[in-house]
Amino acid sequence: MKILKLILTSVFCLVTLFSYTQSLTTQLKKYDPYIQELNQGIAVLVKQNGKTTTANSGNYNFDGNTVFNIGSATKKMTAILLLQEVEKGTLKLSDSLGKYLQPIKNVNGSLTIETLLRHQSGLGEIVGKNFEKEFYAKSDQFYNADFLRKIPKNNPKQIGKYKYCNTNYILLGHVLEKITDKRYFDLLQERIFTPCNMTSSYPYVSKNLKNLATPTHKQQDVTSYLDYRFFANYAYAAGSVASTLNDITKFYSHLFQKKTLLSESSLKAFTTFDDANYGLGIMKFKDGYVGHGGNNLGYSYREYYNPENQNLILLFSNSRFIPFSKMLKNELFDFIDGKTTTISFNKNIVSDFKDVKGKYLFDSHGMKMDMEIIEHNNHLYFAAQGAKVILVSTETNKLYNGSFGVELEVNPNNINELIFRQNGLETTIKRIKI
Repeated sequence: MKILKLILTSVFCLVTLFSYTQSLTTQLKKYDPYIQELNQGIAVLVKQNGKTTTANSGNYNFDGNTVFNIGSATKKMTAILLLQEVEKGTLKLSDSLGKYLQPIKNVNGSLTIETLLRHQSGLGEIVGKNFEKEFYAKSDQFYNADFLRKIPKNNPKQIGKYKYCNTNYILLGHVLEKITDKRYFDLLQERIFTPCNMTSSYPYVSKNLKNLATPTHKQQDVTSYLDYRFFANYAYAAGSVASTLNDITKFYSHLFQKKTLLSESSLKAFTTFDDANYGLGIMKFKDGYVGHGGNNLGYSYREYYNPENQNLILLFSNSRFIPFSKMLKNELFDFIDGKTTTISFNKNIVSDFKDVKGKYLFDSHGMKMDMEIIEHNNHLYFAAQGAKVILVSTETNKLYNGSFGVELEVNPNNINELIFRQNGLETTIKRIKI
């Protein structure tokens, strides 16, 4: 009787997990035509009540073991390594940068370690402005250059105020190497990957990594341009790490539940947030969730972990931006809360919105630019400033891009006008050419 009960319980658990996985897969299925059109793929991992399930959408069969660059999510690992040094007594958060690094042009040596961790330094951005150009160039001269000599002029008025800047964490990586006399990459392996049993995680991306997700940019495979130096030398301690959804799940379990990486007091400091909801290399989101996403050329990643109930949402894409990221985020939070999604896409979008195609003029809020709605491969796209994003429709007379929050509503009184909305901005754009 006990054996029968055990068998029935096991079968019930398998059926429940299968149903849970199928539900998540069904939820993502409606995105397939659009993500396939973009030649991208996404993978999602959800962990709730001890159950973990993954699903994917798009042109690639990604899963929990697919390797990808986590981008700026690397920063929380850099912060953890520094907090470990604090625990050892070799460093204080109140220490000045100048205590560890020799004078650097455009860098205020009196800035504290904590100021850099919180992005309150006012430093100029060394990474980001020309990263696309450098990625494609693969210049030996560029990658062998001393990047610290290229830090732009700082803004002293910004000190003490939050402004996200990769330079902060690149400098912190050098501080770690100075005080430990070890490479930053060796520290990641020794103090984070190995203790957390993250067997498919790497200090930086290399085209030779097993199960590496194919990177894409502007719908093109850019694998041939991959150069480990772009991640190791350029992104460095601000965005170099490669990992998997399954390994990140282990990371969060070891960090918050098993306390493998930090003591309770250090963990509290790590998650003490400022007015911008930024802690020491980690962000605070709604409903008690924390995490740190990242974007890089060829990869994008988002994570949401709840320390109270251990719920976890992870998703990545093999492109610089996660397609429909805002819509997916809302749906995944609804999913983990047990809410049934009601979002459905208009499959007749091209015919229903054929009269709004054309070129429009945006002339508002001190900006003036051309925008265009075009048809391609039986999909509608919105193009502006050299970027082209796919559009969907979930409501009558409204077009929407789920990645950047652009909403376009047809003016019922004038077919040549669209109401443009994005991140609280609202204005009318007028058609200048059909």
